[in-house]
This record gives sequence, structure tokens and C-alpha cells, in this order.
Amino acid sequence: MQEKELARLFDNPSISAEDLKKLFEMLADSHKESEITKREIKKYESMKEVMIQEITGKYRLYEFFFSKVFSERGEAIKKDFEIIDRGMKDNNRDLINTGVRGLSKVVSASPFADIEKLKKLIENVDTGKTFTG
Repeated sequence: MQEKELARLFDNPSISAEDLKKLFEMLADSHKESEITKREIKKYESMKEVMIQEITGKYRLYEFFFSKVFSERGEAIKKDFEIIDRGMKDNNRDLINTGVRGLSKVVSASPFADIEKLKKLIENVDTGKTFTG
């Protein structure tokens, strides 16, 4: 509607006082809408920044937890292979069996067996609470 009204006003070489008032009101409304839009854009940009910070923080937290969970398993697997290697080198079946049992235990146990405890720990870190187990 405003576009048609503006076109009509600009096509008319002589603008009446009433038309001039309408034109001014339309321009004022347009300016007001533009300012509202700018504020909303700023609000959404700041919300976006907060969300990016939250997501980045959670990503780092999850990366930390999972790297710790799997690095501990990797260290345990490495130690079990060292035991097996030593047993093979010394021709010691008991040492080999101990290493294989340890390896089997680490490989068969899921790092997520205690997922509820891990989930609570992560939730508590997110909310700033202390984890009690």
C-alpha cells in the first residue's frame, strides 16, 4: 500500500500539504521500522554470539571428557601389549595370559558402561554444580 501511495505522490508534480504530511508520516514510519529492524538484528547477533560461545564451551568439554576416556583405554591397551610382548620374549605363558586377559577386559568393556555417571558429570559442569557421584 505504501509503495503505491509513494508512487502516486512522486508522480504528481504538485504535492498538497495533506500529501506532504502523508509522505512525511510514511518516511517516519519507514525510519521507525528500520530502527526496530536494526535493534532486532543486533539482538539476534548477540544471541548468536552467546549460543556460539555455549556450543564451543560444550564442544571443548565433551572433547576433554572423551579424549580422557579413550586415552586411558589406549594406555591400558598399550600396557597389556607390553606385557604380552614381554611374555613372548621370555616364553612365559602366564605373562602372556595376563596380558591377553587385561587386553580382553579393556577391549570388551565399553567406555560408556557408566554413561549415566558421565552424563550427570557433564550436566553438573554445564550448570556449575559439584558432582557427588
